[in-house]
Amino acid sequence: MRGFVLVVCSVLLAIGIGVAALAAGSSPLVDSGAESFAQRVLAEAPIPPSAHIESKLTSMWLDAALATPGLEDLIDLHRLYRVDEAPDGVNSYLEGRLPRGAKVTSTATSAGPAGDASGFVVTLAVSGPHEYLAELEYDMAPLGTRDTALRVDSETVWLPGRLAAEMVRGTGAVEVTGFSQTSLKARSSGSVTVTLDRARAFALERTFDSLPLGPEVFCMENSLLYRIAFHLGSGSGNSFVVEGWGCAAEVDVTSNGKATQPLYDADCSLLRAVMRLFPPGEAEGTRTSVAGCRS
Repeated sequence: MRGFVLVVCSVLLAIGIGVAALAAGSSPLVDSGAESFAQRVLAEAPIPPSAHIESKLTSMWLDAALATPGLEDLIDLHRLYRVDEAPDGVNSYLEGRLPRGAKVTSTATSAGPAGDASGFVVTLAVSGPHEYLAELEYDMAPLGTRDTALRVDSETVWLPGRLAAEMVRGTGAVEVTGFSQTSLKARSSGSVTVTLDRARAFALERTFDSLPLGPEVFCMENSLLYRIAFHLGSGSGNSFVVEGWGCAAEVDVTSNGKATQPLYDADCSLLRAVMRLFPPGEAEGTRTSVAGCRS
């Protein structure tokens, strides 16, 4: 599986940017696009005018982000500040000055004998096939009665384009399996399989090849919506096995028995294409799963 490992140079440290989390993978360097994207998102974070950059922690509660997305390929950059204002005032300032198109999507708290901390996550709009996630997380803890320790995290996922070897492009037989019932708690059941003619197979191949890469998503519960087998040429034995899941529009791919980078079906284009292959009344679990798609 392709991935990234974040390597932080002295330049980042010199300007007060820390690394809160490393992305899993085997590549020795972060793709320049991924690194640039992470830094650009961090630069978009509004900061209170009375904030001063800190080079080390001033509160034990902020040694890590309070909330971190469960994703592979996540890059987390952060800055630490001391703000000459109480946490309530800092929170109000930040929520009143979100970047354009951003919205608060979650909050977090942490408490204990030594004190407490609170924070919120802001999700920013992404564009294009490479930008999967852009979030700013603000976490703060009181310092005495008037000051605040503030941690600002940029949490991003940026992925490269797909390689030619990851495309199906002109396979042999194509088999598509849907299910009468899909479930978060049990295996999908009531499988229905159809073998496609050349015209329908070609259309499905084009839809599959159009999907961008996505990170591996860690879901507590998930449901299998469909399975596709692309057989690469008559008698070759080579194939792509594709599984669409209900959690986070993740599409898992196995190429010749080896797992590859997942794909991201953001607009359910592949799921909708699969749904249309089954006659009315068949594979109803797969068919009704499109109700959760964005229109």
